[in-house]
Amino acid sequence: MKKLLSIYTLLFLLLAFTACSSDRDEPSPIQNKPEISLASGAKFTSKVGKNFTYTPTVKNASGATYIWTMNNEVIGNTQTLCHIFEEKGSYYIRLKVTNDAGSDEEEILVTVTALTPPVISLNIPDGGFNALAYTDYTFKPTFQHKEADGFTCSWSLNGNVVSNDSIYTFNQSDKGSYTIKITASNEDGENHLEFKVNVIESLLYSVTFDKLSYFCETTDRNTFIGHPVYITPTIRNFSKPTIKWVINGDTIVGANSQTLKFTPDKAGDYLIKVCVYEPSKISSSVSGIIETGNITFTNEIMIHAYNNESSAQRAINGSSSKKQNKVYEYVPAPGQFIGDTALAGFTGNETTKNAANSYALERLNKTSYVSLGGFGGYIIVGFDHSIAASANDYDFTIQGNAYASPNMGSDGNSEPGIVWVMQDVNGNGLPDDEWYELKSSETGNKSTIQNYAVTYYKPSSPNANVKWKDSEGNSGTIDYNIYHRQNSYYPTWISTTSYTLKGTRLKARNYVKDNLYINPAYGWGYADNLGKDAISSSDDGSNQVNGFKISNAILPDGTVVTLKYIDFIKVQTGLNTKSGPLGEVSTEVFSFTDYSME
Repeated sequence: MKKLLSIYTLLFLLLAFTACSSDRDEPSPIQNKPEISLASGAKFTSKVGKNFTYTPTVKNASGATYIWTMNNEVIGNTQTLCHIFEEKGSYYIRLKVTNDAGSDEEEILVTVTALTPPVISLNIPDGGFNALAYTDYTFKPTFQHKEADGFTCSWSLNGNVVSNDSIYTFNQSDKGSYTIKITASNEDGENHLEFKVNVIESLLYSVTFDKLSYFCETTDRNTFIGHPVYITPTIRNFSKPTIKWVINGDTIVGANSQTLKFTPDKAGDYLIKVCVYEPSKISSSVSGIIETGNITFTNEIMIHAYNNESSAQRAINGSSSKKQNKVYEYVPAPGQFIGDTALAGFTGNETTKNAANSYALERLNKTSYVSLGGFGGYIIVGFDHSIAASANDYDFTIQGNAYASPNMGSDGNSEPGIVWVMQDVNGNGLPDDEWYELKSSETGNKSTIQNYAVTYYKPSSPNANVKWKDSEGNSGTIDYNIYHRQNSYYPTWISTTSYTLKGTRLKARNYVKDNLYINPAYGWGYADNLGKDAISSSDDGSNQVNGFKISNAILPDGTVVTLKYIDFIKVQTGLNTKSGPLGEVSTEVFSFTDYSME
């Protein structure tokens, strides 16, 4: 009995031990700290106002906490980061993932760029386009950011959608004014451009006389007895015009070219009329009637002739300054420095002629650069006295910033400006008389173009290239770049949607050497040019000065005109070219000096 009981006792104890063992907890597995894995080299892009979303891969993330920080501020606490950036820039964002076993940290870089809605560019004349009835006119605007996702384009005519293509052909039979609106959109936004098309039965012929400068208030011309005036009207839409000139009612026999050379032999006023004739064939597509006759257009200009050149000269006195004392007009071509508040000293308030002139004069008085922009951009300055022609080496000087540093060789960087002079013939203190170009090394060269003209068109959107067309049938752009971020390179004090600048254009010679853009100097006779007439210069362009002689004044035909003195000086950018990332070639001026007072 005892032995049997012992066996049962052992069995009971074994069962009890087993039961107790089954009630114990299993040992917990060992937990590891989180491991963050980032994609794309931890570099990402986004746009202002867009929702940026990113989810990294995280191992051992059970029970973990997430903290995203930017500039020491928490911007997220989940594995997926969702954030909207309000400004452009580069942002470093840290992620910290923590559990009971520890933590891991990684950093990502997000580059945020501006939104890029479409930008529509089309050269629109003041007053809109003129189109003949029953004639196709195809409009081909350019669209920036057309490559962005979701780009669409539509055209409406007087409020009705007529096309969804990027180009549109207009053809209407009824005369009148039509409103065309272009709408372009992509994922970043929408833009519009609206303009007028005036349908007419026949081409608009015109004969006009240009003013001497953009802000000049009259087309009248002033000269002294014996100084010839060259008069050239602008004639539009004539194919084979016949021209007649009339002075004070008398026809000038043998004068039948577009340019009239008139030399007054006595003081007085001369009313000069130009008559332009052309055979006309007017046809109507509706009636089929063909009529033949003459188109006749006339226009008039007044020439005021004065005697006694010497009596108008303003002498130097004890209070006279050797430097310029006034800016009469500052009309630059569009350019990267125009309106630049960061580098060029603009305030953003230069929206009138007077404000622009004040800006330019203040800069010149501090010997700071004033940029003239692309081809034709100009500045007109005056002195508190007349600058007399002399037998000295030079009569006046202009400071620029042309240079030839050692790593550029002898060619260096010059941006030549054409120099013009004027006498205050009528004595009213304004530059409304007669401009004379100063002869220079390229005068008379076949590659030099006189009366060259460029029309610049105001962009319809900010941060856009400025389009231009020239008198030779060419077109191009003043390019917007990343170094100058003002809204537009088009002068804010030019109120028209386009403007034309005329002058003498030199042949461009800029080139690339050893990855450097070189703008070589021209022989002599130009501002901001390291030519033979450079009185002083340096490797960095500081205190670079050119000298000029009044005796080099010439007439449009290249012959010399003798001037005893001058009262106004104009400098005008003489090249229409650009040098890659350096942008358009633009003349810069720093000061003007009467050399006789140095």
